[in-house]
Amino acid sequence: MPSSTVPEYAFAAPFTHPPTSPIRRLAPYANRPGTISMAGGYPAQELFDVAGLNAAAANVGTRLVDCLQYSNIEGQASLRHALARLSAQRGISCDPDTELAVTGGSQQALALLSRVMLQPGDVAFVESPGFPNSAQTMRHTGATVLTVPSGPEGVDVEALARMAAIHKPKLVSVVATFSNPCGATLTREKRLRLLEVAVEHRFLLVEDDPYGELRFSGAAVPPIIALATGEARQWTAYISSMSKTMAPGLRIGWMIAPAEVRRRCTGAKAADDMACSAWIQEIVAQYLADGHYDQHVPRIRAAYGARCAALGDALRTHMGDEITFLQPQGGMFCWARLTGAIDSTRLLPHAIEHEIVYVPGNAFYSDPAQADAQAMRLSFATMNEAQITEGIVRLRRALRACEANEPVSIALAA
Repeated sequence: MPSSTVPEYAFAAPFTHPPTSPIRRLAPYANRPGTISMAGGYPAQELFDVAGLNAAAANVGTRLVDCLQYSNIEGQASLRHALARLSAQRGISCDPDTELAVTGGSQQALALLSRVMLQPGDVAFVESPGFPNSAQTMRHTGATVLTVPSGPEGVDVEALARMAAIHKPKLVSVVATFSNPCGATLTREKRLRLLEVAVEHRFLLVEDDPYGELRFSGAAVPPIIALATGEARQWTAYISSMSKTMAPGLRIGWMIAPAEVRRRCTGAKAADDMACSAWIQEIVAQYLADGHYDQHVPRIRAAYGARCAALGDALRTHMGDEITFLQPQGGMFCWARLTGAIDSTRLLPHAIEHEIVYVPGNAFYSDPAQADAQAMRLSFATMNEAQITEGIVRLRRALRACEANEPVSIALAA
């Protein structure tokens, strides 16, 4: 009979006390029937181009036997060249055979870059507030991860420059367009300044761009790597994903990096999973070649734009001056702040009881001392306009209940 005593495993330092995701802890409440969830960072399932993907899959199926072998570690040639063409549409020129590699989503791309650049004793920077998995990925290398202040206008580039002069990071990760959670976009001038700082302090500047295609208003700003010339290009990497535009279940992302960095990343990937599925890669390549992607992205942009507008209208109508926010121009998230004495963590159990779920802002801060207790992230991607409006009506009711100290049955872990 197995012993009930847990052995004292000698875990590696980054895994001795693994954190529990505060976002995933909300899933049981967000998935309750009747609940309106603005918590998840998921794309809208009803907007997936199932017909286009089925057509691409059927085409690939006629040559299926060729797709059941191991893929090249750096990715199928067909997909690498297709992604290079897609990147060129974003203003990024690259060699698909030496600078571009296919990865298991952009998260694996960041993990590979972190692994080949960082080790114990090194320093990396991330934005705060920011996507928790980015910081966690870097910590798994044993490196020290420091946070740079960020917000609705993006990362504070001058604060980053001052910190870089002191701490000498080897890698800095930013989401320059429609950041998670703030929905911020860095100006062209700030992007150019970031490149100057990267060259001056010799760190690899990694731009994570999962949301850049989802602009539904305002003028587009080129990716940082598209602005990099001369030496700056050697200190810049770009990662992106099909998760928010096609479907996350494909697990297809890509990186563009200097050839020597990319070469080492493919070596790290060989130790990870050998390669992404050749079958799925060929379906994505076929989908791009058939023009389905170019037809699909405008549809989801329009849908998210309408949902974002509905959220802004609902917040102004039903919350008034009890909440502040900047209207996003793209992406999937709105960063809002309560203006009264109630903070977003205290409000959350009341919100859950009123069948509306969001993510409190403190979930996006690595350092609790820096957390904005009033902030919350509202995702507008997965709900239609009527549901979004009803969700904000429920949020206001929850706020009234919280102010009245009404009892709640929800007990959330700290």
